[in-house]
Amino acid sequence: MEKISSKRIWEVDMARGILIILMIVLHILFNLEYFFEISINYSSGFTNVLRIAVASSFILISGTSTSFSRNSFKRGIIVFLTAMMITLFTYIFNREAYVLFGILHLLGICMIISPVFKKLNIPWLFILIVAIILINFIFSNLTVKSNYFFMFGLSNENFISLDYYPLLPWSSFFIAGILLSKIIYRQKKSIFSFDIKDNVINFLGRHSLFVYVVHQPVILIIMFLTMAKK
Repeated sequence: MEKISSKRIWEVDMARGILIILMIVLHILFNLEYFFEISINYSSGFTNVLRIAVASSFILISGTSTSFSRNSFKRGIIVFLTAMMITLFTYIFNREAYVLFGILHLLGICMIISPVFKKLNIPWLFILIVAIILINFIFSNLTVKSNYFFMFGLSNENFISLDYYPLLPWSSFFIAGILLSKIIYRQKKSIFSFDIKDNVINFLGRHSLFVYVVHQPVILIIMFLTMAKK
C-alpha cells in the first residue's frame, strides 16, 4: 500500500504478500460462518489467534512501509477514501451490520498522521507506543453509554462493525513499524545481501490495497455460485 523508491525492499513486499494470502484464507473462513452458517469458531480459538497475529503484523508492515513513502499523507487519503467506499457498499448490502471502522480506516488515518510520527526519534516513538497501550488499558475498563468515539475503541455492546480495528490499541502496531524501520532500515535498503526474483507473493505485496479491495467480492461470488449448486 506504499510507494517505495525505484529499488523496492523485497522482504517487505514478501511479508505483506504472505499476510495478504493469510488474510484471504481468514476471510474465506469468515464467509463460511457468517454467510453460510458453517461452524468455524472464527471468533475464538486458533482462528482468532491467527486473525490477531495477521492483522497486527499487517499493520506493523504498513508502518514500516510508510517510512519509505515519499508522500504518506497522500497515500493515507487514498486508503481512507477506499475504506469509506467499503463502508458505503457494505452499508448498502446490509444496513444492520457493515464495516464502520475496519483495518483500512485505521491504516488510512495512521498514514495521514505518519509525517508527524516519522519526525520522532526512537525513544519518543517507544514512549508513544507505551502510552497508547496504557490509555487503551484504561479505556477497556470504561463503560460508555454512546458510541460516538468508537474510532478510539470506546464502544458498548450496541456497536457493530464487521471489521473493527480502532486507533486504540491498533495504531501502536503501526507506530512500532515506523520504529522498526528506524532501527533496521536506516539506509532504506534490504537487510539481506541477496535478492529474490519477482514472484506471485511479492506481486501481491506490491498491490496489497487492490487485492484487499477486490478479493472479498470475488470470493463471495465464487462461494455463492459454488454453494448454490450443492
